[in-house]
Amino acid sequence: MTNPYPLGKSALYRLYDSAGILLYVGISHYPDVRLKEHAGDKLWWHHVARHEISWLDSREEALAAEAKAMLEERPLYNGYHHLGRGWPQKAREYDATAERTAVREGMRAALERGDYKRGTRLQGAPVGRQFGVSALIAHLALHELVDEGLLTWRNRHFRVPN
Repeated sequence: MTNPYPLGKSALYRLYDSAGILLYVGISHYPDVRLKEHAGDKLWWHHVARHEISWLDSREEALAAEAKAMLEERPLYNGYHHLGRGWPQKAREYDATAERTAVREGMRAALERGDYKRGTRLQGAPVGRQFGVSALIAHLALHELVDEGLLTWRNRHFRVPN
């Protein structure tokens, strides 16, 4: 199997929503891996409709291009923690309260109707897709149902109680 990543190069990636608004800019030697990580840890990930990747000759060149892109293009979810105190923009916080509530209430109703058999294992990513939200938002909502006793959490999995 060949390595899909150019040796010694770094990728600059941009994430856009369906209206073409720039959400985030980042760099990585392995952008596909990094995008999968973002899918699991960014509340706003479900808004990403497309991404662009460009390869640069070195990490230093990628860092400079990332800083320039953040300053000139103002992505919504990059903030001063990326560039230090000189960065004039604080990262925008994504408020997932309404989406988390919708997932929690939708799953509560499904559990009460008996839509899931006892012992069924649930995961954030499929539940997130079902409700049109990120895996992280669904994961947080499922944890709230654990707190309410409607699900169990064991060995890093959610389950419908027996």
